[in-house]
Amino acid sequence: MGATTKEINWKTNLFVIWLGQIIAHCAHSFVLPFIVYYMKERFNIADKTELGIYNQAFYFFGMLTFCISNPLWGALGDRYGRKLMLLRAYFLNSLCIPLMLVAPSIFWLIVVRALASCFSGTISASQALAVSTIPEKRHGFALGALSASYWSGTIFGYLCGAYVKDNFGYPAAFLTCGVLLFISALITLLFAKENFVRREKKNVEASGSVRGHEVLNATILALLGLLFLQSAARRMEMTSLPILVGDICNANGIDHLKTSIAADIYALSAVGGLLSGLLIGALSDRCKAWKLALPAFAVAGAMMLFQAYTNSLWLLAAFRFFCFFAAGGIEPVILSRLTQSTPPEHRGMVLGWSASLRVIGYLLSAGVSIIVIATTHEERNVFSVAGIIMLLLIPVSMVVLRSKRERERAVKADF
Repeated sequence: MGATTKEINWKTNLFVIWLGQIIAHCAHSFVLPFIVYYMKERFNIADKTELGIYNQAFYFFGMLTFCISNPLWGALGDRYGRKLMLLRAYFLNSLCIPLMLVAPSIFWLIVVRALASCFSGTISASQALAVSTIPEKRHGFALGALSASYWSGTIFGYLCGAYVKDNFGYPAAFLTCGVLLFISALITLLFAKENFVRREKKNVEASGSVRGHEVLNATILALLGLLFLQSAARRMEMTSLPILVGDICNANGIDHLKTSIAADIYALSAVGGLLSGLLIGALSDRCKAWKLALPAFAVAGAMMLFQAYTNSLWLLAAFRFFCFFAAGGIEPVILSRLTQSTPPEHRGMVLGWSASLRVIGYLLSAGVSIIVIATTHEERNVFSVAGIIMLLLIPVSMVVLRSKRERERAVKADF
């Protein structure tokens, strides 16, 4: 559009975006994982089944509005700039999340959560901003660094959030979350750079001329389906963990420590996911996808089932760590196989579909969790259902993750 562009130091710019993301993920982890305790105490919800349904609804409607709004923000980012979209997410969430403190009822708490999620989307916005200023040969490094920022910020947020809540109360935790997001916004506003040039209408039309059915084939569809199912199973029991921890703490007479213990277990889970991404992600370039996925699905499914039946906090923490260590390696394996099966010129489009399917999988998991809790009146059954789905995906992954040549060899071997 005639605008002049300035050379950007991509390393400095990546560091600024990375720092903003760590602070933002820390902020979100300050209070949201423990929202079920806030619901129970603020609105005096004594019935366990009712509390579980409200807890799942809180996340379900948040993911629903996120899923609906995210493509819109992506389109606006292409049109008006990625930095603007990142600022929008930071600034509006810094206002919306503290508003949960003044929600007069559980209904309005869920509404505010849905509104905050509608304005969210910092991960995709930060990735788009970073990639737009970084040499193409360093995209993998940049996206890996931003992925690590999620786990790093989350671990720190779990631990600090629990400390603030236990020592200063929920208001301090909610307000700290807002302040941290505001700091991320200021860092991005003042120091993040972008050379954004708005594309002409005819160029936009030309770049979007590829039709979906021209790219999709049976292999890609199967891989996307597997990614969707594992995302739903992996996320299903996430929001049930605080309730399970609360039950075990109550049975052992340490109910006053439930927030801190839940934070420690969440943080340990995140460590498992971080290590898994580094190890299994690296191995996926050297080993056959299905040989990595089979033990990952098996261990993750078994660990989920073990969590459903344990009454020991130590065992729960151990099962949780190994569950996330195994499950954390599944997605990189599937994505690696997906990129190998997709023509280079269409990988961006297919990976975009995979991101949308992950969010839809999270959305489905919350809906299934609500049904399980409402019909069985037992939160632990959510862990059992998630574990069973993971185990059922073992034979599916054996077929989907093998290449055409590997499947042909397997058939000949049977004869």
